[in-house]
Amino acid sequence: MTDMKYGSEPGGGSFKTMWDMYFPLNPLWDVLIVVLALAGFAGSIARKRQLGIWMGVYILILMVGVKVAQGGLPVIGLLWNPRILPFIYLLRYMLAAIGVYEIAAYLIRVVALERGKENVASTPRTAVGTSILWVMTVFCLVVIGVRYQALPFGKLTSNGTTTSYSWGPLDFPASRAFSDGWARWNFEGYEGKASYGEYHDVVQKMDALGKDPEHGCGRALWENNSDLNKYGTTMALMLLPFWTDGCIGSMEGLYFEAAGTTPYHFITAAALSKQSSNPVRELRYDNNDATKGVAYMKSLGIRYYMAYTSEAIQKADAESELAKVGVSGPWHLYELASTTLVEPLAIQPVVVNERSGDRRERWLEIGSSYFQHADEWSALPVADGPESWQRIDVKTDPDRKIGEEGEPGRLVDIVIPESTIAPTAVEPTKVSNIKMGTESLSFSVDKVGTPILIKVSYFPNWQVSGAKAVYRAAPNMMVVVPTEKNVRLSYEPSKLDRSSYLLTLIGIGIVVMMFRRRLRYGTAMPPSESEGSSVDEVDTDNL
Repeated sequence: MTDMKYGSEPGGGSFKTMWDMYFPLNPLWDVLIVVLALAGFAGSIARKRQLGIWMGVYILILMVGVKVAQGGLPVIGLLWNPRILPFIYLLRYMLAAIGVYEIAAYLIRVVALERGKENVASTPRTAVGTSILWVMTVFCLVVIGVRYQALPFGKLTSNGTTTSYSWGPLDFPASRAFSDGWARWNFEGYEGKASYGEYHDVVQKMDALGKDPEHGCGRALWENNSDLNKYGTTMALMLLPFWTDGCIGSMEGLYFEAAGTTPYHFITAAALSKQSSNPVRELRYDNNDATKGVAYMKSLGIRYYMAYTSEAIQKADAESELAKVGVSGPWHLYELASTTLVEPLAIQPVVVNERSGDRRERWLEIGSSYFQHADEWSALPVADGPESWQRIDVKTDPDRKIGEEGEPGRLVDIVIPESTIAPTAVEPTKVSNIKMGTESLSFSVDKVGTPILIKVSYFPNWQVSGAKAVYRAAPNMMVVVPTEKNVRLSYEPSKLDRSSYLLTLIGIGIVVMMFRRRLRYGTAMPPSESEGSSVDEVDTDNL
């Protein structure tokens, strides 16, 4: 996984205190909602209503989680703590709705008792409960209508200094919700955008390059630029594999946190972009440096580069290893013919001894140091390997250290070999018949025993046949040592994956059994009139 180095909240973002995180509304609304939620929780406990009890307990657990997750969570690991907040808010609103019902039911009982009625039901009749539901529904619709300024006869008014939204005698601040704009923008689709023709043409051009035997399929990296939002999203080109039936791969299609290769993609994108977004914090980006960018493309096995701005095009034209293979609208397309997905190594890799601290951070230091300063390493560093491979220690370069972990402005440490690397040449071999699948890769070698670098993101789920093991190599690739001339790697479920699938199936089976048991024995049916209850007197808690 990748640590995106998100800053926890409260901090310099939207929230200044924990109180602001838990109670983000106007104080009057916060007090009202919390009081209603407490009433709903208390009523659920009194009536042994499991759903309401679960909501209240889960809210408390999540509130603790927001605090605890500031530094990550045990087992789960990295988690940006504001991501928990929507669940707290939603559950609190739902519990408040139960509170409205409980308060209404209580008032109805009080009024009935004052009128001298005896044997008042503990819950209101179904008709009364339905009326409460209608009132709450209308209230919610009015609130939504105000937020989206969509109420009938509503209008915007201004007194010269402030603008408000008026609905009859009521005035509200004119702060309009914008999620409808997001939905409209998204559901217009790619074809609904004014720049669809431009997007369509560049995709078709890339598809044609992939089908052309003189060029062929391969990974593509495009210049990172916010102007691409005109296609519907800045991530529109992530669909290149979809539009080209998997022929043209998308480098930026990686899930940010879910791939250890993400930092190196964005380092490469920064080097080949006029102004990249650089979303992974604390990396040492080489902004707008095409020469380094081409070297990074080779390391990641990228075949095509798509330049957008005139500055990036000019720098790409100056790189001798980039051959221009097409133009589509503002896009200039280049091919790096010398790139490979599977590459035999000339020097035996060296195994870096594990260091103390966060394993993710320690490997990022090794990966980025080798990726950006390969000339300082005499051999490829790997996390593990055969006993015959040299073991080395690494240390932080104090002359290039910028900040300490957790400090603002800190950059990832550069590490250098502490032990002297003794380069060991290996017998050369040739790689052929490379076939890349969705979750597999196969190739052939003419000699066994030579380490082979595979430029595919490492993950423990990768299994190999025709070699002893898969070793993680810097920056986040794989190395295998073939024991047979035909080698195949496949991405397989782990023991944890299989256990999770099994538990899921067991859970589904239990739910089905419980549902069938409930219908079979009639526990979901209301009591009949002969049992002393009319339909109107049904306890709505049991429905």
